[in-house]
Amino acid sequence: MAKKGGFFLGAIIGGTAAAVAALLLAPKSGKELREDLANQADDFKDKATDYTDYAVQKGSELSSIAKDKASVLGEQAGDLAGNVKDKTKDSLDKAQGVSDTVLESFKKQTGDLSDRFKKSAKDVNDQVDELGDIAEEASDDIFIDVKHSAKKAKETVSEGVAEAKVATKDVPEKAEEAKAETKNAAKEAVDELKGK
Repeated sequence: MAKKGGFFLGAIIGGTAAAVAALLLAPKSGKELREDLANQADDFKDKATDYTDYAVQKGSELSSIAKDKASVLGEQAGDLAGNVKDKTKDSLDKAQGVSDTVLESFKKQTGDLSDRFKKSAKDVNDQVDELGDIAEEASDDIFIDVKHSAKKAKETVSEGVAEAKVATKDVPEKAEEAKAETKNAAKEAVDELKGK
């Protein structure tokens, strides 16, 4: 958009300079020359104002789209962070409960170690397996949430790009229109001054 804005500015300045040069070199009276210069300046000023208003409108539309999509992405990121935090806390609470049970079991088992060694080892293995299952389940849930949130963020960005394309689809046409109008205005000014 910055390149187009530079082009518009260059086209308007170039057209104005050509018209002024043509008017100054034409054999007209001072009053006629001043009137022609004033008319040309008004025409170019009106066109510049029209194109400036158009550029401001498109900039506002793009800004609005970007703000909307940034807000949606922020909400999605907040939701994901909350889900990950909740699942991590739940898993930690479950693991804490299981580890407390393991410690309690060790305390009970140490008094009668020789008779219960085999049973204790099996209980500990079962409880360690339970800890592993809890951790695996939590990591699977977190992975699914992250994957889902990434998909939603991608969709949001794609929607923003699509909206931006719609909002700016007529920009190339307007640029060509401005170029043609400026070129024609400069040519008309030169032709008028040459007396054609």
